[in-house]
Amino acid sequence: MAQEGTPQALRPRVDAALVARGLGHDAVGVVGNAIAHDYQTPRAVPALVMELLADPVRAVDAAAIFARSVPREVVALAAATPGDWHGSLDSLLDRYIAELTAAQAELMAAVGRFDEEAVVRGLMNGMPAALLPAIEQAVDMARLAQARALFLDATARFVRDLRSPGVRFPPQALRFDSAIGPVVVGTAGPDRHAAGAALIVDPGGDDIYERAPVSGGAISVIIDLGGNDRYSGADLVVHALAALVDVSGNDEYVSAGAGLGAAAAGVSVLLDLDGDDDYQANMFSQGAALFGFAALIDRRGNDRYRASSFSQGYGGTGGVGLLWDQAGDDRYSAGGPPDHFQRGGAVSVAQGAALGVRPALAGGIGILRDDAGDDEYRMEMFGQGTGYYYGLGVLWDGGGNDQYFAVRYAQGNGVHQAVGVLRDEAGDDRYELSYGVGQGMGYDVGVGVLIDRSGNDHYRSRYIAQGSGTLNGFGLLADEAGDNTWEIADWRAWGHAQWSRRLPSVGVFLYQPSHARLLREGKPATPLPPRVEVEEEPTVDCGAQPRESLQHVLDDPAAGLKENDDLLTCALAVATPAQAEHVWPALEKELAAARTPHLWSIAGALIRHPGPPRLMEQLKTALREHPRCPFRALWMSEWASDAEARAALGAPCWRLQAAALERLKALGVAVIPPASTADFLRAK
Repeated sequence: MAQEGTPQALRPRVDAALVARGLGHDAVGVVGNAIAHDYQTPRAVPALVMELLADPVRAVDAAAIFARSVPREVVALAAATPGDWHGSLDSLLDRYIAELTAAQAELMAAVGRFDEEAVVRGLMNGMPAALLPAIEQAVDMARLAQARALFLDATARFVRDLRSPGVRFPPQALRFDSAIGPVVVGTAGPDRHAAGAALIVDPGGDDIYERAPVSGGAISVIIDLGGNDRYSGADLVVHALAALVDVSGNDEYVSAGAGLGAAAAGVSVLLDLDGDDDYQANMFSQGAALFGFAALIDRRGNDRYRASSFSQGYGGTGGVGLLWDQAGDDRYSAGGPPDHFQRGGAVSVAQGAALGVRPALAGGIGILRDDAGDDEYRMEMFGQGTGYYYGLGVLWDGGGNDQYFAVRYAQGNGVHQAVGVLRDEAGDDRYELSYGVGQGMGYDVGVGVLIDRSGNDHYRSRYIAQGSGTLNGFGLLADEAGDNTWEIADWRAWGHAQWSRRLPSVGVFLYQPSHARLLREGKPATPLPPRVEVEEEPTVDCGAQPRESLQHVLDDPAAGLKENDDLLTCALAVATPAQAEHVWPALEKELAAARTPHLWSIAGALIRHPGPPRLMEQLKTALREHPRCPFRALWMSEWASDAEARAALGAPCWRLQAAALERLKALGVAVIPPASTADFLRAK
């Protein structure tokens, strides 16, 4: 028998829900089919993201995602226990320095040249997206993984043996040079350690550490065995290897900028084994990575985490970022810069978030894992298990009475071909979105999943949430235990999702009606019955466009297309015959170019305002021969013959199948779709 809460256990329940809503078995693959046939895959997509987009039910398994994403040497370091070293401290240091030298050599072989100073400056103040391609070209990810394994394995051994009862420290502080740089050994009393040492080992005392960014292939390691310590300054890692291990004490970590487990083209791990700790940082912090690995791991204590954005388990392109708290009642908060789209909150991108840069670079993997305790999570937009553009964001809470507060794009939300997962194993929990778009919601061919295994829980949102999808997304909310309450303002919830772009969006809501209280606009309600509804396609309001903008397109169509090709339809709508004649040659030239980025806008404009026969034939050819399915589907729905449409009913691309059925209906041809046609299209 499949274990409860696993993909094997939930798969038949999801399938049954889709059949009950009239979509059939194939609907679970809508996202995967669109990804395979409709979209151009960007660079640096994690293999796991593609697998979860192809099979969304697998996204419920947070444990499997964690095991695939977090290297075994990180888990081993987090489990460090005292060893049984019988040699001297000097011999222990010699062994570790030799191992660090080998890891450093592997790092230097893994990372080539790029403007490291510019990346440091950029990450201290925001997210320097323009610099990411240069980092991508410089990093050999496979060799960087080898450097990471060498570095963290050596560090785990060193921490284990350093904590052995027989290790003796000198009575006075020491400082000496080594192959990796300066090495400092502190005292059992309160010490102040300046930035710049490659290795600091301190046996105890309430110490102060001044931190600074490290780059250029440097090594930066701090091992502190006891005391209530304070770490200040920004310890961002760019092309370097860094570890900070604090064994005990109530510690304070304050970063003036990026840091506290933050790396680009390198590795950074902060491990605190015990104590009630306070973590404060700015952007790109607390388990944040780009083209590398970064983690903040706290074993015990009631801890507080405060950051701005791109933090608390953030995975940027090529990166795995992890915040893992293993015990205690913890508080997480993230802010962020203002949103220039004015969607109601700041851009946090935190608490299990991953973000790519459209259209060229995919997101990474961002995980926030909290194993136990009554926890509180607060952020604004894009987080608490949210992925954006081929990224994977996960928030996995192991138990306790937890509270989740956000504005929108949160709490199990996949946005633009991405995957977002929030899984809570136990406790009486509260999930609140002040606006919406989350709580098990997939947006624009994205996968959003929220799984709550047990407890009496309360969900609240205003719109597009709680097991819903839009723009061919897949949303799943499963909470079938406890006495639960769901509140929402509008109807876009509880398994209801509209069709879009000829294919269904998918919402799955698994709950126990006898133990549920459902409220819509404050009044008792039930999920809407199955029905086919179609989302309105976004259009440009031509009446709202300045006349001078449209005139610019007509006067200089080549420049107008580059500046804003969405205006072409509006410009042709007001063009005189003479002005249109001026536009046609520019469109012919554009269509003759290999893979013009303006083909979709040109097609939409010419379908509404046809050009001369030669131009229209050129358009048909460009659409029919395009490698991506939406373009071929557009040709199919407008110009295909009866025979061409019939043949397309067996095409691997479901959007093309839908266009073929649409074309046959327009031609007045009655047809029974074959078994090769997706079952939701056969039933429509």
